[in-house]
Amino acid sequence: MVLAGKDLVANPTASDLILGLLGYIALRFVYQIVYYRFFHPLSAFPGPFWGSVTRLWIAWHNLRETEVPTVHALTKKYGPVVRITPTLLLVSDPIKLPDIYHRNADKTGHYITGSFGESESLFNIRSHKTHASLRKLIAGPYSFSNVKRMEPLITARIDDWLNKLGENFGSTGTKFDFSWWAVFVVYDIISEIGFGAPFGFIQQGQDVGGLVQGFHDGLPAFGLLARLHPFTSWVKTTFLKKYLVAKPEDNTGIGVLIRFRDRLVDERLRDIAEGKSTGRVDLLQHFVDARTDDGKPLDIDYLKAEVLLVLLAGADTTGTVFQALVHHLLVNPDIYEKMMAEIDMAAREGLIPDNIPDYSLILEYLPYYVACVRETLRLNPPAPNIFPRYVSEPGIELYGKFAPAGTEISGNPWIMQRDPALFGPDAEEFRPERWLDADKTKLYNKHMLTFGYGSRVCLGRNIAMMELFKAPLQFFRRYTPRVVPDSPSAKFVIKGGIGFWRDMWITIDKRPVVRQL
Repeated sequence: MVLAGKDLVANPTASDLILGLLGYIALRFVYQIVYYRFFHPLSAFPGPFWGSVTRLWIAWHNLRETEVPTVHALTKKYGPVVRITPTLLLVSDPIKLPDIYHRNADKTGHYITGSFGESESLFNIRSHKTHASLRKLIAGPYSFSNVKRMEPLITARIDDWLNKLGENFGSTGTKFDFSWWAVFVVYDIISEIGFGAPFGFIQQGQDVGGLVQGFHDGLPAFGLLARLHPFTSWVKTTFLKKYLVAKPEDNTGIGVLIRFRDRLVDERLRDIAEGKSTGRVDLLQHFVDARTDDGKPLDIDYLKAEVLLVLLAGADTTGTVFQALVHHLLVNPDIYEKMMAEIDMAAREGLIPDNIPDYSLILEYLPYYVACVRETLRLNPPAPNIFPRYVSEPGIELYGKFAPAGTEISGNPWIMQRDPALFGPDAEEFRPERWLDADKTKLYNKHMLTFGYGSRVCLGRNIAMMELFKAPLQFFRRYTPRVVPDSPSAKFVIKGGIGFWRDMWITIDKRPVVRQL
């Protein structure tokens, strides 16, 4: 027996090595389960067993599109803080937003997946110091004063869209899936103000270049890889990196948008080199003209990453909110009628013109309509996702338990903005009236995560809000939408942490113009 054992050690066979490796893996897995479940600093926080011992649990639910309802149910079961991965706490209490997303909080490796390309945009940058230095270089064109100067361009694209709807559907009674057309208008708006001309979604009435579908096809990989960090970061150091990072050569997914992005940037740089100029100053030109503190232009790879972010986040997410607003009003006819009564009264009193009102007039004279938009942003954030930050030194106390520095902590806007303690027992209902109280509105706005929070709030927020206040308003003034009987029910799809609607089958009838008395 002793001799046989020595021989086995001295001359292991291939099967011996495989068995030994499998045994080591099994022991490591058991060790991980025991350590994370019982001895890790976060073991005091409640959560599902498999979520507390492996990231595969949350990755599996994200891939199956069950993450949001699953973790929402867990917050109702366990309370305002739930451990959903071995190192990540999900907080459902919106009052904790300032503690989670403070100015000095760094993002975690969750954001570095490569599924949106090799280079990092401002959204992906983890260091709060690096983020602050880069944000100041490109924030200018997103300011409200600059967006206000672009308002006529936004209005022109909305007019084009309304006319096309009337031509294709209003005069024919043809049914159509509104979910696509809500995205078409915002894509043409963002391309107008971002790159100098509309892409042509409205004119062609289709997904130009497959950009929308390409984005949606890339979302499952984005969600999966983000939830598997730091394993994802390690894999990117191996030969497998080429399979994880989206490339312009890819014929599907984000590669379609990267290829489109590269063409836009290359054309602009070529025009500049040849001395061509249209006199337009759009977002792309601002990026090209931006200079660092030492007078150098932005790195070309970083510039391209920011352009891709405009294409990804600047259109699809706004379109999702537009879809949700129309859906909520169609399934709540009393709210729709109340909103239309306010709009028509303002028109009869001459407070808003027949054409698309300026942003400022909408805010001043249509409080109930504005409340409908804000309620949609609360109830249907387009990114019902986790947005983790690292806990800074010396750690944080959460409801009697301590999370040490280095812990990952996150909110989810879908869950936080349904908190009954802040929004009331009807927090999961669409009730715009909650926004008509000025004091409550101030409190609600302080604890919203739809556009991010604090120093990391979305740069495109002003653009999105102008689109959402102007386009739906004139759509409802121009047309009466009706759900098509016996059509598939509208459904909200969440892929990789990003949501969008499908099967919003409607018809539209032209409304008579309500004029000043």
